[in-house]
Amino acid sequence: MLYNYSDIDIHFTFEGALIQALYIVSGPANTSVPSHSHGNGCYEIHYIPSGKGNLKAKGLFYDLEPGTVYVTGPHVEHTQIPILSDPMQEYCVYLKIQNPCKQQSHSPIMDAFTSTSFWIGKDTQGIQELMVQLFHELNNHYFGYLPRPVCSCPSL
Repeated sequence: MLYNYSDIDIHFTFEGALIQALYIVSGPANTSVPSHSHGNGCYEIHYIPSGKGNLKAKGLFYDLEPGTVYVTGPHVEHTQIPILSDPMQEYCVYLKIQNPCKQQSHSPIMDAFTSTSFWIGKDTQGIQELMVQLFHELNNHYFGYLPRPVCSCPSL
């Protein structure tokens, strides 16, 4: 089943930067994703819990299999191709990082994340459990959940 949260308003600050989740998606990847890239400050975090596929990023090909995590950062051209005999499932979180404070000393976490335009590897930190919990909470609208406000203002 496909879950697509593109109308969310999830944002927080971390070390002087505004981080927004522009969309969060989970589901089968049955069709190829055409080659594309994202703008300044934009990052996609992908996790493959099952199935298989291929990734072309920065001109190189990678196998996608259960337990693979990859991050594509700004201006990294990438395409994703499922293996139709065993199509992959995917979790994807798309983040936009704005206004990082250049004068402030960042933690190694923020520096490592924003200075890495592409990374691929095996999940060793339990990201699957994190993704399952994220979608569980998004699907259940627990106490404190607020739908994104709809602007009813007249157009200017």
